[in-house]
Amino acid sequence: MDLGRKIAKIRKDNKMSQEEFAEIFNVSRQTISSWENTKSYPDIETLVKLSDKFNISLDILLKGDNTLIKKYDEDVKKGKKYRNILIIIGSICLIFMITFGSYFTIYKYKEKVLMNKFTYALKKNNFKKNKEGYYSKKDGEIVFSVPNQKMPNLLDFSLHFHNMAIYLDIYYEDNSHLEAKWNDYDDYNFSLEKDNMIIGSSASIKDKNDTFKLSKELNISEEELKDIIKKGNKLYKEFYM
Repeated sequence: MDLGRKIAKIRKDNKMSQEEFAEIFNVSRQTISSWENTKSYPDIETLVKLSDKFNISLDILLKGDNTLIKKYDEDVKKGKKYRNILIIIGSICLIFMITFGSYFTIYKYKEKVLMNKFTYALKKNNFKKNKEGYYSKKDGEIVFSVPNQKMPNLLDFSLHFHNMAIYLDIYYEDNSHLEAKWNDYDDYNFSLEKDNMIIGSSASIKDKNDTFKLSKELNISEEELKDIIKKGNKLYKEFYM
């Protein structure tokens, strides 16, 4: 006897109409009719519910219907496969959330440390915000400046300011202009301009630590150059290191 006839027999033995039988499994009367006429089959969960409800083992329900047994076996295997896939996806999501959560905690801590250090350095060195939006201070003829800093966006995945720089400007009476930029501690570039033309540059010196040659190139005394470099390095260290 196939499954469809067994379902019909169970229903009739329990003196139930197709409508009453359908209510038990939350399906339509037409679905019950399709089961009984073997046009379709209940899924494995419904079959288990039917077995429990009417106290009939699955072995008896499926006995002799090898095609259906094979179908349910494939469904079970597919279910396990999908469950394993979901477990893998869930594990990956969990690892991602833990990793991102750890990164967010580190990011916020680093943001607090860097901003506190930057703010403290501004106050300690008496830098004031200028009209260009930078912070600057005047030391005799020398003007040192730093950009207004903030942490990169969280999803930039960077734990430091993008533009860590110290700038220097000196304007002379002959309308020449000496400027410099520190990109790192003891990593600086100088240029001397006049009438919008570069007349001296650290790029022309192979060894930037050769302050004698660099001072000649920039037309300032070596002692003054060393003092400028020392001050720039000190500021870079206080703001960014």
